[in-house]
Amino acid sequence: MKPWRPILFTGLLCLWMFLMPAGAFGEGISRMLLVGCDHFLTQEDTAPSSRNNVEQMEAVLSAGSVQPARVISAPDGIPGSDALKSLILEAFQDAQEGDTSYFYISTHGLWEEAEPNASMTLLLSDGREEGGITARQLFDCLETVPGRKILIVDACHSGAMIGKGELTSFRHLFEGGDYRIICSSGACEDSWFWSGQNAGDVRISGGGYFSSAMALGLSESTGHAADRNRDGSVTLSEIKQYMLEMHGASTVYTYPEEDDEPVFTYVPDPGKDLTVPVGNIAFEESLLSGDHPEISFSFTVYQTIRLAYQIVEQQGGHWDFANARIMYDTSEMYGAFGDAAGYLMPGFKERSIQLSSDSPEGGYVLFQMVVSRENQLSIAASKVICVPPAQGDPHMRLRVDADVRLGEGQEIGMVIFHESPMEYDVVLEDLDGNVQGRICSRRISRPQQTPETASTLSWNGCFADGSPAAEGTYRFRVRGYINGQMYQTYSEPFAVQW
Repeated sequence: MKPWRPILFTGLLCLWMFLMPAGAFGEGISRMLLVGCDHFLTQEDTAPSSRNNVEQMEAVLSAGSVQPARVISAPDGIPGSDALKSLILEAFQDAQEGDTSYFYISTHGLWEEAEPNASMTLLLSDGREEGGITARQLFDCLETVPGRKILIVDACHSGAMIGKGELTSFRHLFEGGDYRIICSSGACEDSWFWSGQNAGDVRISGGGYFSSAMALGLSESTGHAADRNRDGSVTLSEIKQYMLEMHGASTVYTYPEEDDEPVFTYVPDPGKDLTVPVGNIAFEESLLSGDHPEISFSFTVYQTIRLAYQIVEQQGGHWDFANARIMYDTSEMYGAFGDAAGYLMPGFKERSIQLSSDSPEGGYVLFQMVVSRENQLSIAASKVICVPPAQGDPHMRLRVDADVRLGEGQEIGMVIFHESPMEYDVVLEDLDGNVQGRICSRRISRPQQTPETASTLSWNGCFADGSPAAEGTYRFRVRGYINGQMYQTYSEPFAVQW
């Protein structure tokens, strides 16, 4: 086994976790609780991934603009729901309206299709005792805490708790103005981790793909890369966009959609040098075709590193990490490091790599940039690449869950069923066919592990400029694109109500 592989192939983590910076909302006081569970009685151990996740996230978040008034960290697990409830009450005991409570927990998540969203369960264990807390129980406990609550959930099936990434119910308990939630995966999806171990002289520290990507996006070492407009605050919508671009192993969902309240703040320092080994990563495309089988991207190397690219394909609806391919970057071989592949000197780099899928039906490829520096491995970026078939109707159909009154924390949910990978647009039309607004444009489908191949979306009733749709009866029109061919379908009419 190559020394790169253990960081990438150790398996599946059902993690829950929450992000917390200080002072993200207004002038209130912020408090933070972080919990990690690694040792279990009924599930696979994840050590030291959850512990490292907690330590990494605490370090990143405590470097924000305003320090939290209280930080409670439990990286070695807790035995059950009573212990978690006690920690929540202790951490947030003196919270007031206007304050912000950040809660992060990393552990296994349990849920099955067609179960109520409220039954999504967070497994809790310290290796000696094991229990669990459902989304309902967690909600009931957090409802006793005044003020804002920011939850970041890195877990298998974590999207179930906010009704996202599933095909049936989009309603959930956390609807309302007090919650901001980030989930690492959809209701039907797995989250992934790598476990700590040594591979020859290379140290692999262990961690979660999602948490590592988020920490990079919020870190001073990357110039707070998730802050797209560099204004000193990272909003929920900015985090989601960054994670969808840089975290490919699962699909990140947020509640509410397109929310522009800050969840992390810092003091901008344009003159500060970046300290991450590789940064400013940009992918030119997320779509491959017969006419364009290459993925092109650019990045900047800040310190001498060794770089490899890992290519993982989907098999049976899951990422096939066990049979992933490793390609060292050979562009600078025969230079300062002799004929050793993968070594890169500092500077701006541009690369194009040819990828392919053997399936005539198309598929998905996970493309990861793996960095080795000072005998430690890390993932600099992870990108989902969509490979549509050469031709063929995706046989799209729509289901819309629109029995909601917008403006009360509810969102309209949509499922686009499609038999193959594709690009797609969604617009809102009145019943005369007049376009009222665009929901998304040229979005790339990505695997979501749903029982039927589908893409799930939620809409808060507002367009890209923030303007709300007028009350009335509408329908969604979806156009799917496969290698230049366009297909379209419509939803049943539905009412927009405020």
